[in-house]
Amino acid sequence: MDLITVGAKIKMTETVTGEYPVGSTATIIYIDEMDNVFIEWLDGKLSKFSDKQLLNGFEKIGA
Repeated sequence: MDLITVGAKIKMTETVTGEYPVGSTATIIYIDEMDNVFIEWLDGKLSKFSDKQLLNGFEKIGA
């Protein structure tokens, strides 16, 4: 993934959390001043990752 934007739909491509399998999808909902990225999984749960984790472990899906 080359750009992190709020509202983007993303798919996990590498294991970055044991709670969800590779291929799980989520939406980016917030990016804080420390470059932590908050996402909402399809089941409504929230997770936080660093921008580097997100760039390395996810890909953007859709348009």
